[in-house]
Amino acid sequence: MSRSGNPLVVLATGGTGGHVYPALALADHLGEASVDTLLVGAEGGIEQRLSAEADVPFHGVPAGKLDRQRPDPRQLYAALRGVLAARRLLRGRKPELVIGFGGFASLPATAAAAWLRVPLWLNEQNAFPGLVTRLLAGRAERVIASVEAAVPRIRSRNTTVLPYPVDETEFTRTEARRLLGLPEDGLLTLVLGGSQGAAALNEAVTQVAHARGTDFPLTLHVTGPDHLERVRAAAPDLPQHRLEGYVDGRVAFAAADVAITRAGIGTLSMAAFNGVPLIMVPLPAAAENHQFHNARTFARAGAGTVLEQSELARLEEEWLRLLDEEVLRPAAAAAVTFSPAGATARFAGAVLERLGKEPLS
Repeated sequence: MSRSGNPLVVLATGGTGGHVYPALALADHLGEASVDTLLVGAEGGIEQRLSAEADVPFHGVPAGKLDRQRPDPRQLYAALRGVLAARRLLRGRKPELVIGFGGFASLPATAAAAWLRVPLWLNEQNAFPGLVTRLLAGRAERVIASVEAAVPRIRSRNTTVLPYPVDETEFTRTEARRLLGLPEDGLLTLVLGGSQGAAALNEAVTQVAHARGTDFPLTLHVTGPDHLERVRAAAPDLPQHRLEGYVDGRVAFAAADVAITRAGIGTLSMAAFNGVPLIMVPLPAAAENHQFHNARTFARAGAGTVLEQSELARLEEEWLRLLDEEVLRPAAAAAVTFSPAGATARFAGAVLERLGKEPLS
């Protein structure tokens, strides 16, 4: 029970926006049902900034960073200190439930919950389960997978599938393009390498822009804040090639007809919510190559194409193929089948049922 007298749910997450955003979406829904939430993640991590922007209470603990290419024992020591700090927090706050949303920064609070036998749920968003899920699934009361492909890989006595929770604020195509200052007519391609951008996508798209010149498709190219000036200096000056460091993804996907992206599950889910088919370029360094597994699941349903980073020389060919109306229409219809519409409300409903509260109408 929280200090307000409402039930308290701890949301353990961090590392990337793809892990944090579903926790924040859930916190918003639970708040409407008089359930208090506390997000626990890495001190100084992206989750601290995002929770402040969403007005969700945050508690930071040491978390360490897992680098599989260059393991550093000091990071494991930091994670252990985080588990001890999270254990003190949970013993003091006594939450009714702890929910882990993945990322190494979620390990301290989820491991502490398992240690103290506080009811623990895990949300596995990727087709290939992450390290925290693999470590703790057997100790969790429930594991909620975002995609069916993950279920055979999760060792849990209670696994269910609910789509990835997204912010379901809706914009019409016209509204979105007006907000972005883009032409209301014509097919629009969104290039989005994640919140920090992707240098490989930026370079490949710039090469296509040089090759096609004035025949380049109408494109909103989101470079990532740190890459904007470098891309601007390298790209041709084309009126139909709009460069931005960062945009609101909800608006950008609502404006787009197709997109060229990485393959984090948050990106794929937002595309599905807006019926946008994709050319997916999985991040090669992603843990357990989970982005490739995500992309392959999406592509098998006909909702897009997978191009590995080593295959980016074929980007122009695949891009023009997807913009063909005969390819685009069925791909857009297939993307909608992955739509997570209503997922946050369903997730919140499951939590409220576990707490013995009535679901929101």
